[in-house]
Amino acid sequence: MNVYLDNAATTPVDPQVVEEVSKYQRDFFGNASSIHYFGKKSKVILEDSREYIAEFIGCKPKELFFTSGGTESINTVIKGLYFENAKEKNHIVTTTIEHPAVIESVSFLKKYFGVEVDLVKPNSNGEINIEEIKGRIKKNTFLVSLMHSNNETGIINDIEELSKFTKEKNIPFLSDTVQSIGKADLKFSKLGVDFITSSAHKIYGPKGIGFLVANPKFKFTRYSDGGGQERELRAGTENIPLIAGFRKAIEIIKLNFDKELEHYNLMSSYLIEQLHQNFGEGAIINFRSKKNLPNIVNVTFDPDKYGFPPDMFLILLDMQGIAVSGGSACSSGSLKPSKILTEIGKSEKEALSSIRISIGRFNDKNNIDVLIKGLRNVLRLN
Repeated sequence: MNVYLDNAATTPVDPQVVEEVSKYQRDFFGNASSIHYFGKKSKVILEDSREYIAEFIGCKPKELFFTSGGTESINTVIKGLYFENAKEKNHIVTTTIEHPAVIESVSFLKKYFGVEVDLVKPNSNGEINIEEIKGRIKKNTFLVSLMHSNNETGIINDIEELSKFTKEKNIPFLSDTVQSIGKADLKFSKLGVDFITSSAHKIYGPKGIGFLVANPKFKFTRYSDGGGQERELRAGTENIPLIAGFRKAIEIIKLNFDKELEHYNLMSSYLIEQLHQNFGEGAIINFRSKKNLPNIVNVTFDPDKYGFPPDMFLILLDMQGIAVSGGSACSSGSLKPSKILTEIGKSEKEALSSIRISIGRFNDKNNIDVLIKGLRNVLRLN
């Protein structure tokens, strides 16, 4: 039996979403920019979907732009704000544990344009000190970027506190909210930030579609040149079937939000209980903070106690039919230790002996039992 417990990397597409995408792929093929019947038909779906998702996320429809996903949205903000403000400001503040879309974007600006980058490190618990970020801000800062929740640790940052400060300083604030939507009560209007991002594939929707919510107060150079779609922010014909699928994914979350949070909490509690019962002190649960996403559990297994080869850990689990991860899927593809775990002081051996278990809508206790049995096999306890 194969068990998928890597939902923070991507989620299976909900069957209702599959049906929705298929319907719109077949029946709504018109270009939403065309003025004829077929184009207008698609345009209605485009704007209705925008209004529905905007209402759910707590922003105005004119503030929400469809993109290909979180990575494009993040690139759009970081590079677009720099090119708009390059003559006056060339400093950015972010953290060492952001998503690669943030880290690589600021690295690009540093390498090719000499942008000054301040990277704040987490403490030993994986938490980011908001006061330290405040202290790094300067007169030439054009952006502060701090993710709402971390995709490896599940820790939720104090975004509201930082946003009060950035507003006083009139500095744009980007928060990567890709991992949080659907797992936290998140509203753009309450966060106080200027930009948030999303990817549908993290919430049981299709890959290749997401959004950027942008405060119109801050102008930025658009990321892609071409036609005037998305109010001239993002050129390219809108993908109506994927947008409709994104909306359906949001509809399902909206109808079942409390029930899904209860499910995530129940499954995570059962998982931690089973880890303690089966491995005791040999399994160290990482990053349990005051505020965590309910579906992510990060655990380190003592390689000296169990004697397994850390660099083979994920492969051995995969051979047991278990899909988990050792860190961000967007920076993997090789057996490197998690950067976040090494940032907080774990050795390379300990980091390679750690896994991120991320629970999803379709997981149940039986899946957890299979995981525990597979771990016992790999750690040679059966």
